[in-house]
Amino acid sequence: MNPEPSDQSFCVDMLIVGAGFGGICMGIKAKGAGLSVVILERAGDIGGTWRENVYPGCACDTRSHHYSFSFFMKSDWSRRFAGHAEILEYLHNAVDAFELRDDIHLNQTVRALHFDEDSSTWSVKTASGTAYRARFVVSAVGQLNQPAWPDLPGLETFSGKRMHSATWDTSYDLKGKTVAVIGNGASAVQLIPEVAKKAKHLTVFQRSPNWVVERNDRAFREIEKTLFRWIPFWAWLYRSYFYWRWEKSWPEFITNSRPAKKKTAQLKERVAQEVNSSELAATLTPKFPLGCRRILLSDDYYPALQRDNVAVETTPIERLDANSLVTADGIHHHVDCLVAATGFHSHDFLPGVQVTGLGNADLHKEWENKGGAEAYLGITVAGFPNFFFLYGPNTNLGHSSIIFMIECQVHYILKTIDLLKRKGGSAIEITHNSMGEFNRTIQQNLKRTAWAGSCNSWYKSAQGKIINNWSTHTVGYWLRTRRPIAGHYHVK
Repeated sequence: MNPEPSDQSFCVDMLIVGAGFGGICMGIKAKGAGLSVVILERAGDIGGTWRENVYPGCACDTRSHHYSFSFFMKSDWSRRFAGHAEILEYLHNAVDAFELRDDIHLNQTVRALHFDEDSSTWSVKTASGTAYRARFVVSAVGQLNQPAWPDLPGLETFSGKRMHSATWDTSYDLKGKTVAVIGNGASAVQLIPEVAKKAKHLTVFQRSPNWVVERNDRAFREIEKTLFRWIPFWAWLYRSYFYWRWEKSWPEFITNSRPAKKKTAQLKERVAQEVNSSELAATLTPKFPLGCRRILLSDDYYPALQRDNVAVETTPIERLDANSLVTADGIHHHVDCLVAATGFHSHDFLPGVQVTGLGNADLHKEWENKGGAEAYLGITVAGFPNFFFLYGPNTNLGHSSIIFMIECQVHYILKTIDLLKRKGGSAIEITHNSMGEFNRTIQQNLKRTAWAGSCNSWYKSAQGKIINNWSTHTVGYWLRTRRPIAGHYHVK
């Protein structure tokens, strides 16, 4: 692995930004297709989300066997839902198995990408000064990489310990501390039960509740691991079973559908059964449709909130002072440690990177003019030839594995490059008409989903445009990414 190249210039077929799941998958498959590759990673190690998120209880909320590459399956996952350390180890093993380590340049922060129309190549500027040039550029930074702190007056004046769930300080000891957690989303439901075990007292500040389904997590038995290891078909069958089980659940995300109503009733019953206090049960029951926000998975969240040392506070936080959070009713909640489990800036694809395409068009300004990010199949943007996204706009899911989507996208990108080669051109670009029609259709389809509901969520822009999520089942996405339609592209 090349830690910090400097005062050098690199020229490759494909440059990939980000060494998480997407970047590693793209690098493996591109090398396998005979392309020279370099992956630029801003941090000092690979892993993306699974390198950065180390908070207590951090784990994936997709089954382990499906949160992995179909071409590099792991037989000995320790649990149904693997923890962050095991997932990070898996990514390191994939990098080594496919001899990708020397193609990864660490501590390289990309500042600008510019398309040279004369040479049909991209020039890449980095913070270190190292120059790169590539025929193709793939952004694999994903959607959840910029932690979002709550906008609260006095936050900077708080003198206690402050941590965001995505930048957890593992050296800080929570034992005996009075802790406040702001937020109750995907990270919060994982860390709150763990923090509650150590803290003297924990207050969870909840703006509004979320739907929480059972996780049914447990360690795999040795006999199960043996079957996965020695009978590959069994592992494939296990993986396939959960794929189709999740795919079957897609109608639950359609507003007012019978499956949505049935699932909502089940989850309301779960709250009523597991939460002893009727007042707390009401506090933890959402008033918005199932799926309007991210559905959470947990077996221990409700029990944690009923511990003697845990309180749920729904009065809005008005401000902070040196040692407390002050709620709108004037009460000072004194705490030693403040944890912000408040998510990410999810609409900034390639944040902090200037991207200029044909005619010096600025990608971020183009998106701003459209009311938010958009791309054809979430992969490619008109006016920006030879440039692709992984886990781009409108490719997030509510019911299945994002690794499946990434593999579809990697396949499509390589097929698009094959189309360019067959046409004998130097640059390929989706047409404005094709991209416009795709995005009009997807936004229309999204109107019937729970994501279009009235709740505030990270799926939507400030203008209400659904930027992050795919609009239907994943089989539909798989079919659309088998091969590019030649008539949808300009080839130079």
